[in-house]
Amino acid sequence: MFCLRLIFAFFFKFGMSLVRNQILRDRDASVEGTAKSWIEWDGERFEFKDAPSYSEKNWGGAFPRKWFWVQCNVFEGASGEVALTAAGGLRQLPGLSETFENAALIGVHYDGNFYEFVPWNGVVNWEIAQWGSWYMAAENEMHMVELTATTKDPGTTLRAPTSEAGLASACKDTCYGELRLQIWERRYDGAQGKLILDVTSDMAAVEVGGGPWFNTWKGKTAAPELLKRALNVPVDVDGFYGLVPILKPPGL
Repeated sequence: MFCLRLIFAFFFKFGMSLVRNQILRDRDASVEGTAKSWIEWDGERFEFKDAPSYSEKNWGGAFPRKWFWVQCNVFEGASGEVALTAAGGLRQLPGLSETFENAALIGVHYDGNFYEFVPWNGVVNWEIAQWGSWYMAAENEMHMVELTATTKDPGTTLRAPTSEAGLASACKDTCYGELRLQIWERRYDGAQGKLILDVTSDMAAVEVGGGPWFNTWKGKTAAPELLKRALNVPVDVDGFYGLVPILKPPGL
């Protein structure tokens, strides 16, 4: 049984570090930073200092087949700093050319704590429109989270790395999203308990990309119990890549 768990753990973690992994690397994002710099646009220079900032590293050779993303670190209604990163996508399984799976996460930094909602510690649900509406709900053993984002802004088309066409105009986003974020304690019976956080923002970044987007995308993702247990087995994936560097994916 230990060997089986070890195999499951290795291939899951191995797959997590392969292509289409932007959405599963929330901890590789800097969500509570400040920035000092300038931007020059149409001949005019804009300088800023101690501005709330967000940065991330995208892992792998391409984005998922299709995806959504929500990020915000400017909120009203909180007594401390709050930073949210949430995303999901249809990613290709490593080694299986045309096999895809849903993956998603919600990560919230609040008052010195990190609230992590991922398939291997709970369940993540979403309902994402082709444009204009993002809804996600998730729970783990200790907490529950819900976020709703909308926008009337038409959005801006951006280029993104794709496996089919390279860098292509494949996504649309805006920084004018209206967002509400709530976190509760999870009761022993699975119901909502004490409300921990209830905040809003009118400066959320929201995005959809890839496709096809024929209609609203409703999805759910959770790891099987055996896989959750297997993930507790320590596996040094980076060490494996050191032994067999030819298998190391681009971007890692």
